[in-house]
Amino acid sequence: MIAPTNACTRRNTCRDLARAIAETFSVIGGVTGKPVTHLLDQLYRDIPNFTWAFNEKVAVESAVGASFAGARSCVIMKHNGLGFALDTLANAGVHTIGAALVIVTGDDPDAANSTCVLDSRELAALARVPILEPVSAGDCATTVQMAVTLSERSKTPVLIRVTPRLHQACDGDALPARLQIANPRTAQYRTHDRAAIAHRLTKLGRVQWQRLITLPSVAEISAGLSVEARCGCDGRGAAVVAVGAVAECLPEDVRCAITLRMCWPVPDAVTTFALAHNRVVVAEESSPQVERFLVERVRGEAEIIGRCSGHLPPEGSLSAESLAKALTSPEPGTWQTTQPKTAAAAAPGRYGVLFDAVARLRRAGAFVAADVGSSVRLCYPPYEGAEVALCLGSAAAVASGAARTGLRAVGVIGDYALLHSGLQSVLEIVNGRLPVLTVVLANGLQAQTGGQPVPEADLPALLTACGIERVDSWALDDLDVSATFKRLCALLRGPLPAVAIVHADS
Repeated sequence: MIAPTNACTRRNTCRDLARAIAETFSVIGGVTGKPVTHLLDQLYRDIPNFTWAFNEKVAVESAVGASFAGARSCVIMKHNGLGFALDTLANAGVHTIGAALVIVTGDDPDAANSTCVLDSRELAALARVPILEPVSAGDCATTVQMAVTLSERSKTPVLIRVTPRLHQACDGDALPARLQIANPRTAQYRTHDRAAIAHRLTKLGRVQWQRLITLPSVAEISAGLSVEARCGCDGRGAAVVAVGAVAECLPEDVRCAITLRMCWPVPDAVTTFALAHNRVVVAEESSPQVERFLVERVRGEAEIIGRCSGHLPPEGSLSAESLAKALTSPEPGTWQTTQPKTAAAAAPGRYGVLFDAVARLRRAGAFVAADVGSSVRLCYPPYEGAEVALCLGSAAAVASGAARTGLRAVGVIGDYALLHSGLQSVLEIVNGRLPVLTVVLANGLQAQTGGQPVPEADLPALLTACGIERVDSWALDDLDVSATFKRLCALLRGPLPAVAIVHADS
């Protein structure tokens, strides 16, 4: 049996990545959310040129503009937000850019702090932009510099993927000592050449340029920098392909292994390595992207096993124990269970009175949609006051869909979620004259991620400008459950649409 161990005695940390970002980029922004919250909080505290963005799509579009103007730019977000920014990312990839544009994306393989498991490598492949991941201890600075080189020489955005492993070596959620950056990056690199790719090719021509010029350039530049291999066998033993930080889980007795910093496109050296062995375990989080790639490439000349074959669990984080078992077990495992959620009641928090009143509305026949911020507690005991909590900024839109069937509907959304992506839903509600009451929890904070500030905005003025004629506001502590219920009922009786803004002191 191969003894499992962590190959690295010192892991990469949020501080390592924060320092590398601060020393490299002159424009830095992001949208918070675990597993990148700790990284963002440190940048916000320590870097004067850091900016909180309203949402991920806007953040990437702003970074594209900075890149065109000659400033190296970095945007940080979690995987859910990368999906939101995918259209912008894909267009930037074929349009070409100027100075480096790097997007750090945090994946959550266990969905411990997320609504879903979404592998950023698959989004990178869809957008056809390269994606890197730090592998070993002290690798953050190297990865950032490689991303900058790729971005500027190939004129493409580059992603850097991290997982909760980055945060494991940090001291809980406490921020470390302040970063001391002697020479923060302020100088321009170069502006975008408007006479170059994007403006002398058709839109299809840009896609062809990406295939013929950009991606081969990425492969050439990254060759030799994106993989590290060791081989101590004659090709007949088991070997491991470890993608990104999961290399930390390599059992200590593995003699043959190749680790990838480049997650997509997959370097040719990986196929060569696999063909030199008769059995290859592919270790990656979250989806079996490289495993599927190798199965197609080697076409039976080597046995490729991992998540697809059933030798590793099909979802969730990997461990040294699971890798050791895959290396020694000839048969796949069985993975037929689902992870149950505990039935414990949600802590009431400060919105208990409001949530009790909203739950009464649902019991009285109203359709209620929550968001994935503070209002997500509405879905659980003791309230059980919402049908669904889909994603950030979704509550008003989900409620509008129910309203189209003739129901009177309530969407409960936070102030940040409203600004992030909820206002467009309000516009649709107004345009359709739908019977929706939107309840906004207004405390000026992103409460679920640690209390980061909400970008300042005059909510009543914004909602009125969207066409909402009834905007009612009150302080959370001014009313009890009965009075809150009556006030919400009065709004729900019409005329609709309407908005209730419930203020809570931050």
